[in-house]
Amino acid sequence: MSRKVGRGIRKFIPRIARGLPVGAKILCADNSGAKELQLISVYGYKGKLRKLNKAGVGDRVSVAVTKGKQELRKQVLQAIVVRQRKPFRRPDGTWMQFEDNAAVLIKPGGEPQGSELRGPMAREVTLMWPRVSAIASKIV
Repeated sequence: MSRKVGRGIRKFIPRIARGLPVGAKILCADNSGAKELQLISVYGYKGKLRKLNKAGVGDRVSVAVTKGKQELRKQVLQAIVVRQRKPFRRPDGTWMQFEDNAAVLIKPGGEPQGSELRGPMAREVTLMWPRVSAIASKIV
């Protein structure tokens, strides 16, 4: 799958199996103060009528903080999914799967809210979100 970047230029974005439906509880993988997030919606998701939105690795999602610092709780924020438990296939034919589902909180411009990322992060995220990948400790 490719996505138009601008002026007729296309960028290759692999299609990833989406394993996180709306309402899923996911961990916050950065040090912004949030511990647990609940998925509200997926940006750019085009699906069927009355079908739940689903998110995969690298998707920008809208989340609510359910556990964490008091000033962050019950707020609707944006996040990037960096890990998912559902296996997905890479273009080279290998299958990838993580132990948990995790996301990183971002500001509306795409800048991460935290200064470090706990745990590994999928390589597919680095293609779409280079500023988020800059704070990653391990890219798998």
